[in-house]
Amino acid sequence: MERYALLTGTYNLLMGGIKDFKRSYTTEEEAFEEVQRIAQNDLFTHWAQIFDKKTDKAKIYRIVDKKIIEEKPKDCPHPESKPKAEPQYA
Repeated sequence: MERYALLTGTYNLLMGGIKDFKRSYTTEEEAFEEVQRIAQNDLFTHWAQIFDKKTDKAKIYRIVDKKIIEEKPKDCPHPESKPKAEPQYA
């Protein structure tokens, strides 16, 4: 099995589990190319996940009207969304 696993599905990411696994790829770019192909050709696929087994991180995408939208986690903000406030000292 390669480093990047691609999972796709129609309804809810948490419901299918391993049955949503499509295949694995050596690079994230190869996996994303497959996501783009799926977005253009499969009307019933609504999400895709590229899971990096080495870092244990995943990118989750929604597929809406043949467009790919990356989901940003709500419980853990991305580094670029962190406020750049100065530390406050008492």
